[in-house]
Amino acid sequence: QGYSLRLYGNGVNGIDRVEIPIDPDVPADIGATDFTIEWWMKASLAENDSPGASCGTDAGWISGNIIFDRDIFGGGDYGDFGISISGGAVAFGVSQGGGGNTICGNSVVANNAWHHVAVTRNASSGQLRIYVDGVRDEQGSGPTGDVSYRDGRSTSFPKDRFLVIGAEKHDYDVNQFPSYSGFVDEI
Repeated sequence: QGYSLRLYGNGVNGIDRVEIPIDPDVPADIGATDFTIEWWMKASLAENDSPGASCGTDAGWISGNIIFDRDIFGGGDYGDFGISISGGAVAFGVSQGGGGNTICGNSVVANNAWHHVAVTRNASSGQLRIYVDGVRDEQGSGPTGDVSYRDGRSTSFPKDRFLVIGAEKHDYDVNQFPSYSGFVDEI
């Protein structure tokens, strides 16, 4: 009680992040079926002032301040997803193959107050939703089917097999893919 994860937006060179292995199959490897990711967060807009996510586009979330990154380098395979802060609100995107969608919320969560956030994805319909403090903030369509990490997937990018909290997982251009600065708790 009284502790949380504090990230400072310095997600380069493997620092200021949490890396959770998802291959071989572990409970954190979600996406084969419906899923919900929920957490508490506290952040400021001044520390999360990225140019912003590209709402309504495939992998558009990656341009916000990245909170959760379960991306894979390149397209194809089962799929990927991620969550970021854009303009102070939550952006959530899911991709599969060469297509996907990012939805962007409307409720400002980067206002130096604690907020409970949840994102949901329905695998059969593709429906994506963002909830802030128990109220639906946004919803939209996304790809259907399995977007989990394929067990034993061959890759030349060793970070592909991780779910990363707080930064772009591959340390790829922090200016283009900025890291999250703030608190995260009770994921």
